[in-house]
Amino acid sequence: MFSYAEVAVNVSWNDRSLTYLFPDGITSITPGIRVVVEVGNEEVEGIVLSSHNNEPNYKVKKIIKIIDSSPVITTEQIELGDWMSESYLSSLGESLFKMLPKGRRKIQTSRSDLAIQYENLKQLNEEQKLALDEIIHSKPDEMVHLLFGITGSGKTEVYIHLMKHYLENSKGSILFLVPEISLTFPTVQRIERIFPGEIAVLHSHLKIKEKFQNYTDVLEGKKRIVIGTRSAVFAPLKNIDLIIIDEEHDGSYKENSNPRYHARQIALQRIKARSGKLVMGSATPSLEIYYQAKGGRIGFHKLTKRANPNATLAKIEIGKMKDDHQLVSGDLQFRIQDRLKKKEQTLILLNRRGYSPLIHSKSKNEFLPCPKCTSSLCYHNQGLVMCHLCGYKVSFKQLQATEGEIELVGAGTQKLEETLVSIFPQAKVERLDQDSTRNKDIVKEVLERLESKELDILTGTQMVAKGLDFPNVTLVGILNANHGLGVPDFRSAERTFSLLAQVAGRAGRGDIPGEVFIQATDPSHPVIQMALRQNYEEFYEWEIAFRHSLRYPPFSRLARLVFRSKDEDRSAKLAIHYKEVLVHLIEEGDGIDILGPSPCPFYKIDNNFRHHILIKSSTIQKVREVLKVLKGQVKQDTRCYVEYDFDPVDLV
Repeated sequence: MFSYAEVAVNVSWNDRSLTYLFPDGITSITPGIRVVVEVGNEEVEGIVLSSHNNEPNYKVKKIIKIIDSSPVITTEQIELGDWMSESYLSSLGESLFKMLPKGRRKIQTSRSDLAIQYENLKQLNEEQKLALDEIIHSKPDEMVHLLFGITGSGKTEVYIHLMKHYLENSKGSILFLVPEISLTFPTVQRIERIFPGEIAVLHSHLKIKEKFQNYTDVLEGKKRIVIGTRSAVFAPLKNIDLIIIDEEHDGSYKENSNPRYHARQIALQRIKARSGKLVMGSATPSLEIYYQAKGGRIGFHKLTKRANPNATLAKIEIGKMKDDHQLVSGDLQFRIQDRLKKKEQTLILLNRRGYSPLIHSKSKNEFLPCPKCTSSLCYHNQGLVMCHLCGYKVSFKQLQATEGEIELVGAGTQKLEETLVSIFPQAKVERLDQDSTRNKDIVKEVLERLESKELDILTGTQMVAKGLDFPNVTLVGILNANHGLGVPDFRSAERTFSLLAQVAGRAGRGDIPGEVFIQATDPSHPVIQMALRQNYEEFYEWEIAFRHSLRYPPFSRLARLVFRSKDEDRSAKLAIHYKEVLVHLIEEGDGIDILGPSPCPFYKIDNNFRHHILIKSSTIQKVREVLKVLKGQVKQDTRCYVEYDFDPVDLV
């Protein structure tokens, strides 16, 4: 009989758990069960870690309610949560609640026997077979592998054959991570056809009941394969043999709230325990991963040819934008018209949401900023003006009443869609961006129409660069290709090259040759030129020299402290204070450099003023130790939030 429980709650502090008294009449609670407890004057959910009879020397509160009849968090997840709280300086409760979807157990499902539908498997070519064999037969300590293949080279087929191998030859499980589930639903459907009854899908677009049911099926061992986005990396799979991270370069694998984990780091931590395989695939891998692969620190497997033997890399041409008012140039219009005549399809990327990204006030002679952010307001259809940073909204009429004469400047995807419909009234045009896909079923419907050739032109933001594989898409247009290169972030060139190369790879994946036409304000920019040549290796050598000269990753590890407060002076002063403490904590010879504090590039977001400090070191462990001491020494300021971000993917 026990009387007390250690409970982890979703609150940011240093204690691993809080002690609570069992409810009346309860003598045991299994670890991993959720309970409702009181913290301060609020009722919150917590997870029971252990039970004991050690009476504390202070008054304890009683557990208010027991939520689950059996554990929803496994021992492995609790151990992983402890590792996360050490690695990211978060509380254990914050880490555990990142893993667990909301919901309650409802339906009991049964386990189905493994029944692989071999007729749905595709034959591999020689390159694919070689990569598959090398990964399968690599030594047990060679756990991490990069599958580097040009767009359309058939990386997904290698993944599927790897999955088949591990399902047939072990009792373990498989985790397949993708950056955007709604854009990869054809792949998910195909995997489900090959491995019926084995798939649980976990992503944020699911309804709460559906997501928790899928989570429970995995927890109870009824599904051996999980497919999902970033948070699926925490799925309660037992004995993981294989983790696949598709499009590993994608920034969506990084979490933006505490704990700020990267799915790749969590995957590596999980696979180590099993000595399984972590396979990362990309046509434009992150520089850190490619650097490790070239240096022989991880397995390196190349696919240099398109999987379809009749498909070739698209021919790429570039044109300079001469007239800001002509959104789609005459050259691109001619190419689109040619595709319409041939009953072929066109994909057009413009990586800017809304109708007009800038609104110019003639009386003030300035672009109107968001009143809550250091960001410009953007005009959207239906007369709505928005800020894409904080979500501030105002009607266009209201803005005209207060600002006088204003004009719309530039173009976003809404204006592009309108322009295309105007130029090609006979064409069927659709748009995919954050605004058009608030109803997630729309994405599936649009892609189904694209696959069935009911669509002539698909346009959108970077969403359309991810994972689309439609043989009848023979033309890709990229507008405003220089957009993103001016961002004050050391990764801006990498992100731009990756986006251009990925979207260009959507053309010519079938038997019909493809073509890519790029419109740029500065076609001579080195990143644009390298994208034109479709040469990742050339880009890597160019970018790695820049990284080395400034000691940026992969030649260092970074940590970033961000201070945000509605009091501008408080944010600045606290950042300075933290810098002073850091200087005293760092010893000579530690190899740690401190940059800042300085205002963040986006200085104000949602009325919060932001400053940051960037820390560089050859090893992250020393930085982690210093920041842990710092966090314990400096008294928390309730009016200024401090964000600890290890290995940040952006600095804005």
